[in-house]
Amino acid sequence: MFGRMFLYKLKELSRVRWLIGWTFLFPLVLATAFYLGFGNLISDDPMNFSTIDVGYVNQNPEESTDTASTFSAVLDELGEETDDHTKVLNVTVYETVEEATAALNDETIEGYYVEESDDISVFLAKNDVTSTTLTQILKEYKNYEMTIEQVAQDHPEAIESAVDTISENLEFLTGHDFGSGVSAYMQYFFALLAMASLYASWISTTLLQGMCANLSEGGKRFECAPVSKVTSIMAGTLAGTVLQTFSNAVVVCYIEYVLGLTFGAPLWNVILITTLGSALGIAAGNFIGALFKSSTLLTAVPLVFAMVCSFLSGLMVGNIKQIIEYNCPIVNRLNPAAVFTDCLYVLSTYGRTQAYYNDIVIMCVTIVTLLLLSALLLRRRNYDSI
Repeated sequence: MFGRMFLYKLKELSRVRWLIGWTFLFPLVLATAFYLGFGNLISDDPMNFSTIDVGYVNQNPEESTDTASTFSAVLDELGEETDDHTKVLNVTVYETVEEATAALNDETIEGYYVEESDDISVFLAKNDVTSTTLTQILKEYKNYEMTIEQVAQDHPEAIESAVDTISENLEFLTGHDFGSGVSAYMQYFFALLAMASLYASWISTTLLQGMCANLSEGGKRFECAPVSKVTSIMAGTLAGTVLQTFSNAVVVCYIEYVLGLTFGAPLWNVILITTLGSALGIAAGNFIGALFKSSTLLTAVPLVFAMVCSFLSGLMVGNIKQIIEYNCPIVNRLNPAAVFTDCLYVLSTYGRTQAYYNDIVIMCVTIVTLLLLSALLLRRRNYDSI
């Protein structure tokens, strides 16, 4: 029964043209408008990280020392794509120092490493952010090398284990540390996804209008039908969540692959957050539908709710969330759109930190609370006559 109700509700929602337009097409149009307005500013943002062209010269290729093999492996790892589809280094191997120097003078590369039997050096063309990054890579590597030497001196019995650990796990320099600088203008796209998720509240109110006898003829038939009301509402809620999740996933892929703007995080993780946002929008719509009994309000309130929350999360004014955080931070904790955008921002900038999980917990608690309140309100709803 539940599966059949789910399929019926999914078909019913997919045939509501104005609903599909607002929840599916409008976010795509707005994302395109944002791209036309901010696209160049995002791609040319000096805070964005770009792949560094670097050279590598091995002065003792016939020797296969642990230092040589380990440092080469580090460079190879940094030459692989990170989660945001960029590479930290683009490594070119040169036979001699003269070839590397010529490439540096021609600005083919921005620096090069020279590895000898007893030391590794870095040569740079100028002093800037790129040179700092290349220097830091070598510095971190030498720190690990010193750690191995210290272990060999103090605990020689553990040297083999220490070498294996560092040789097998060369992730002390990750792409996330370098490639996570997300442009401030991406905040508008985060707020756009929050708005699209909260538009899902329209899905819930549309469903409830078809289930309430005082709102539609279909509602009268539904109230008289010998089916479980709880099962029907749950099936409709799940169908709405699936529909909105698909819509958000399309918007995310459109931004990432068509517009060419990176979220600075694994795509599956971004879609997972938008799925949670979809459930949040559906839960909010259930609560609105249970709270109001007028068809006009069930159309207007979700729109006002979504736009006010989106405005306070930075959809129209980019820094308004920071202003609110400074003056009245509780508003950002209660605003589902602000929590949603903060979750995406933290993930893109810092990774899955404690703040990221805090936002996830807040959204989950909000969803459960709204669904429980909706259940209580709908449970008490009755009619004088049908």
